[in-house]
Amino acid sequence: MAKFLEFTFLGLTSGVLLALAAAGLVLTYTTSGIFNFSHGAVAMFASFAFWEATNQWGWNPLLAFVVVALVATPLLQVGIYHVIMRRLNGLSEITKTVVSVAVMIALWNLSEWLWNPSFFHFLPLPFGQNGEWKITISGQTAYFQYFGVLCVAITLAVAVAGSILFKRSRAGLAMRAVVDSPSLLSLNGGNPNRIALISWAISGAFAGTAGILIAQYLGNLDATSLTIFVLGGAITAAIIGRLKSIPLTVVGGIVIGLGTSYFNGYAPQSWSNWSGGWVAAIPIVILFIALFVLPQNRLRGASLVKVKEQFAVPSMKNSVVAGLTLIAFFSALSFIMGPDMDLKLASGVALSLVGLSVVVLTGFSGQINLAPIALGSVGAFVAYHHGIIGPMFGGVLSLWGILLGILATVLVGCIVALPALRLQGIYLAMASLGFGLLMTFIVYTPTGEQTIPLLHWHVAFFVNGSLTFPGIKVGPWLLSTGRQLLIAFTVMFVVTSLCVVRLRRGSLGRRMIALKDSEAAVATLGQRIVVLKLAAFGISAALAGLGTILFCVSLQTVQASNFNIFAGIGLFMAVVIGGYGSVSGALFGGIGVSVGLSVIAQTFFNLSVSHPSSFGPISWSVAGHLALLMPALIGINIAKAPGGQAQKTAAGYVAVVQNKAILVATLGAVTIAYLLTLTKVWGNWWFVLAFCVIGVISPLTAQRISTQHSAGTAPAATGELVGQR
Repeated sequence: MAKFLEFTFLGLTSGVLLALAAAGLVLTYTTSGIFNFSHGAVAMFASFAFWEATNQWGWNPLLAFVVVALVATPLLQVGIYHVIMRRLNGLSEITKTVVSVAVMIALWNLSEWLWNPSFFHFLPLPFGQNGEWKITISGQTAYFQYFGVLCVAITLAVAVAGSILFKRSRAGLAMRAVVDSPSLLSLNGGNPNRIALISWAISGAFAGTAGILIAQYLGNLDATSLTIFVLGGAITAAIIGRLKSIPLTVVGGIVIGLGTSYFNGYAPQSWSNWSGGWVAAIPIVILFIALFVLPQNRLRGASLVKVKEQFAVPSMKNSVVAGLTLIAFFSALSFIMGPDMDLKLASGVALSLVGLSVVVLTGFSGQINLAPIALGSVGAFVAYHHGIIGPMFGGVLSLWGILLGILATVLVGCIVALPALRLQGIYLAMASLGFGLLMTFIVYTPTGEQTIPLLHWHVAFFVNGSLTFPGIKVGPWLLSTGRQLLIAFTVMFVVTSLCVVRLRRGSLGRRMIALKDSEAAVATLGQRIVVLKLAAFGISAALAGLGTILFCVSLQTVQASNFNIFAGIGLFMAVVIGGYGSVSGALFGGIGVSVGLSVIAQTFFNLSVSHPSSFGPISWSVAGHLALLMPALIGINIAKAPGGQAQKTAAGYVAVVQNKAILVATLGAVTIAYLLTLTKVWGNWWFVLAFCVIGVISPLTAQRISTQHSAGTAPAATGELVGQR
């Protein structure tokens, strides 16, 4: 009995902390209609700020708590809403999700910059390790910490105050009215923007308080684990609260805490090699149960507000020309780059294939998958364990192994799609995020051979903590060098992209687009929504499996960190930044953001070590960290280019193509720079610099000439004047 009471109290403590964090999620979603995925990162950032104030600046813990949790974090949340979130009106749920995710990644990268992750950050309990009392029952002693009582008291006070605020106060009514009808609220003298700011400030206080208390509960501060802990648990508790009830959210948090504590205390000893991952995954398991059990709307109609994201549909002729140009360009690059850079670029092309899965699933059918790499990793595991012929070193990856991995990914993708048959929008995003977290806890974290409980299956996902992928055997050819893989992957990407374009222009693609616009209209026209969603998930899963397998081949040695949830979220964000409805967006996401900026950042970091006197190690290091922050900063500003950066960039080169003189000069300058690099007159980085300068100057010059020409020419008759045919 004493043991049961002790685990109950521990579960209650962790549960109310998660509930406190989730209450902030419910508050912001209820008052602004935006599900704030960055909430966990805000809580994490507050905990590090509290550590800085108490351990580095010597502040009193109570003073630091008041300043950080009740002043600084609310101001941070207000700034996030005022500068970023309030500009998202009229944008789709997909773009809103990406902006929120971008803020999360920016805060995560910023925390790793400010607080070195290799340094141990520790927060002691407020009452110390001896701040507890004992209860003896039947000769057994149970220990209860004062800290747990404090957490329960704070959370219950928040729950009661939140319930009164929402249901019995004029301010709470105004907060709910912000989402239901901002215009009607304005007519009655309310200020929707001010009310939303107040709710985000209160949410910031919840996040700051929960972050500091959770950090003290866990002891060790780690940006990744703390963000995931708060994010996974808070999302599950908020879903149990139906994203609108703070008391039910508190109940949800307590259910999660008790379930985790009881599993940790009473799981059989034979499950010890799995217990760590499963304990962390319990909130995600509860999330899936809640998503399946709680009622949701099955169909949605067209949006009352026309979203701003519009994507052009290319012709097959233009697509073929662009594909051949890409093959020629990357083939030429392979002759001036070293083997390492060839492999790096090949990995970017492979990630672009995974990005195509986002285009099909999100761009065409409107379904959100925040963990495309986690899904594709299923195919990578199957290909590794069942597709390699020969010894571990010196073997080859067969085409049959790749095909088997793709089929396995499609099967798992269809299973993951089950929530999509009754969910949409933000709920489906949470389900996919939960799948990625589940894979992180159960598959990526354990090393060595594992025994699946109850089934007694022996599996080894990561052998010695890593996987080594050999080259690919294609008939009599072995693709193993960087140049071979780059050219082969580029050809594969072009062929697959043409298939995606053909799909978009075909009957199935048009039905997927209609599904994205209005599920109710598609059902009214007699189309089978279940079949369309399964087709979208199946095709997307096949592309994710193929791309992830090729990605592993280009990396050669794969670590668990290559598959974690942040890798998938980052790629999804990058594709949406590029343009989630176009093939060019997938290429932009896979190469331009996921690989290009990481190479630039690593270069700056290397310069800070190898040439400390040329620019200063601190300055080079700052440049490297800014490069890592750049994708998140671009994602935050996606509202300025809702159609995607790739489409916006391509539009700038229309004037170059139309002006033959500028086009010839541009091609000539690039050719000269290439020949100088090929003949080793200068190095590769000089070519990169020259290529970037030419790429910026060329469209600007062409647009300026086009503008001057238009200004000196009489305006042409418009279609309205001359008539339309």
